[in-house]
Amino acid sequence: MAPSALTTAETTTESSLYKTPKVDFSVQEEDETAKFLREVNFLGDKEGKVVIRSPPKFSTKEEERKYQKQHLAAVFRVFAKQGFDEGVSGHVSLRDPVNPEHFWINPLSTHFAQIRVSDLVLVNERGEVLPGGAQATINAPAFAIHSEIHKARPDLNAACHAHSVHGKAFSCFGRPIEMLFQDAVRFYNDLAVYPRYGGTVLSSEEGARIARALGPTKRNVILQNHGMITCGRTVDEAAFLFIALDRCCHAQMLANAAVCPGFEKKYIRDEEAEFTHRKSGNSSKMWLGFQPYYDQVVQEDPSVLD
Repeated sequence: MAPSALTTAETTTESSLYKTPKVDFSVQEEDETAKFLREVNFLGDKEGKVVIRSPPKFSTKEEERKYQKQHLAAVFRVFAKQGFDEGVSGHVSLRDPVNPEHFWINPLSTHFAQIRVSDLVLVNERGEVLPGGAQATINAPAFAIHSEIHKARPDLNAACHAHSVHGKAFSCFGRPIEMLFQDAVRFYNDLAVYPRYGGTVLSSEEGARIARALGPTKRNVILQNHGMITCGRTVDEAAFLFIALDRCCHAQMLANAAVCPGFEKKYIRDEEAEFTHRKSGNSSKMWLGFQPYYDQVVQEDPSVLD
């Protein structure tokens, strides 16, 4: 696994006060690393040697699996620090890079703050625990939800669900957040609502209805009277979206509570929201947004990678 390299060209801004590296997009198909660096919108040195970190490239699927499992385990540690743990509620799944019909998930009744790579459970499309991962039980409602999302959306490799305080509080309204502040536009036209509560999810039919609510393009869904689910191409993306959406739900409710004569809400226009969503809500930015959280939990307790 080696870090990606990219050739950059020097370009001068209109003000000529500084110079920023610019990716050469003259080739017909844009390299994944070049796409990432363009989307995260960073500034480096004029020679292009100072480059922001990017997702690694893998020589084998087994190498990719190891990396992804390390980040999945770290997500649980991060969620614990964020207060997203509550008993045995909450689960995060990761499609297996080696066999995409299988996925990794947390064991039932292990605290998020204690999960390590070796604790992760591998299950098949029927919810059966497989060799190769921890031989532990998993949450049945978790399988009912995550398996249907993974089947319906092959473009999404990870899904997060937890009973966060602000997420479940906002879910009782059965509506998406409003475009009131810059962070909210990460979810512009990217947040569905599942407008019913069917009790604890125990059947694949209920899981399939949740997956259909996501539709063919959205990454996030509010589950009415329940909470929320966020998804991504990587578990890093899905996790950062969950953190961001929970905070947006909190901010939305604070704004709602403060409304009074003279303090009416001002909404971001669709044009600006759409533009900012592309710049600030893309998968590359979401992956990058999670890396400081990953660094923190690994530095605090390297055993998470065991």
